[in-house]
Amino acid sequence: MTGFYGLEHRDVDELELVIAGGGAAGLSAALYASLLDINYLIFDAEDGGGLMNLAKTVENLPGVTGRRGPEIAESLLAQLSAAGGSLHAREPVIDVELGDPLGEERRLLIRTLRSEYRPKTLIIATGLQLMGLEQEFGVAGERRFLGRGVSYCAECDGPLFRGKRVMVVGSPFDAFLLKRLSNEVLYLGPVPEEYRAQVPVEIIEANGISCLEGRIEELMGGDSLEAVVVNGSEIDVDGVFFTKRSSGTELYEGIGVGLDEDGFIRIDRHGATNVSGVFAAGDVTGEPWQISKSIGEGATASLSVFKQLTGQEMRNLGWALQDEWER
Repeated sequence: MTGFYGLEHRDVDELELVIAGGGAAGLSAALYASLLDINYLIFDAEDGGGLMNLAKTVENLPGVTGRRGPEIAESLLAQLSAAGGSLHAREPVIDVELGDPLGEERRLLIRTLRSEYRPKTLIIATGLQLMGLEQEFGVAGERRFLGRGVSYCAECDGPLFRGKRVMVVGSPFDAFLLKRLSNEVLYLGPVPEEYRAQVPVEIIEANGISCLEGRIEELMGGDSLEAVVVNGSEIDVDGVFFTKRSSGTELYEGIGVGLDEDGFIRIDRHGATNVSGVFAAGDVTGEPWQISKSIGEGATASLSVFKQLTGQEMRNLGWALQDEWER
């Protein structure tokens, strides 16, 4: 289309963007989309907030101290509402199709539980799936001790267990991290297959971490976690870290989105995937599992969407105006 000061005219009445996921990354992307006047919809399987809702206390988000994860999620939702946006809660994206790139301009087909949409662009911000006690061992109940001894993120909650005794189920690299902070670290194996060749038991033990194999049968404690039962034996611990995760990206593999060796979506520094018009942000792009990283990637993705919709990078606007003034 004919440009205006280096930018293409946009038909903002058309659906320009769908954001899949309402966690930290998705809400950040939606806020920026609102401020940039992008015509978008944001969908979430729950009520928004994602894994932030599991955080008892957040101490590692710059500018935020001592706030609960759900409080941060509520603040983001309120800020989004003030900017004119709204979350389609309990309406997850259930199917994504990619048409012929040489065909119609809006070549994405997005289906949710309630309807289908044809946006020009897509931001995937669906986070990750945690493999907790019930998924790993068939025993329910770890949520009772959430924030009181049970954690899903060594990077996030490790500093809260300085000088204490903890157990790690999942990644041995999280056990190494916690060893720098905790008084004693127990690693419950066997080591997952994806780590076995790189990090055998001998390497784990050489780093001063005690290894044992088995399954957790019960979590014990009153107001906080005090012990776990493994293979019929009670083991005193102050904390247990469940660090097995799944990317949940199967829905997007069908449109050819590139994944890394761990199954997370590959993006460039602009948040773009290998599929034109498809971006990703947050935990779905891999480590580190941090709210600050998710918020930053969500903002980057929406800024990149805006640049694609306008057809030029914003600096071109400045060049065009300068040419106009110099005439």
